[in-house]
Amino acid sequence: MKTFEIEPLKGVGPVRFGMSRDEVRKLLGTPDSVNDNREWFLDGFAVDYDSTGKVEFVEFAISSKFRVAFKGKCLHEMYADDAVAFVSEFAPYDATDPELGYTYMFPKLQLSLWRPTMPEPDQPEDAPAGRRFHAVGAAADGYFEL
Repeated sequence: MKTFEIEPLKGVGPVRFGMSRDEVRKLLGTPDSVNDNREWFLDGFAVDYDSTGKVEFVEFAISSKFRVAFKGKCLHEMYADDAVAFVSEFAPYDATDPELGYTYMFPKLQLSLWRPTMPEPDQPEDAPAGRRFHAVGAAADGYFEL
């Protein structure tokens, strides 16, 4: 399975922030779908373009076709609390985010983690709901402005 490594402020795998649509398509092929400024590849690899058609944000859903890693660790495969603690070793998250718990934004890294639900306080340990992040995003400098 292919692993794409997040390089904060630079890109993810072969996709670099500031690349054109044509450059991305040469690397990843024809997109599976296109929705305005977002193109989907590999059933879960989303590339967002700014108003000039340059890559500004890349987001990864959980996929059986690829993995996404930060500093060698796959953030989708880690428990959410462990993923937050690991990324926090490199930069703090925005503790004022109104969606904190569901979303963790790391402005210095321009990295985001998202899950649609959080575990219930009395949820059994073997119940998976909310225990892992469903989306990992990386952005060009300035994308996540505070």
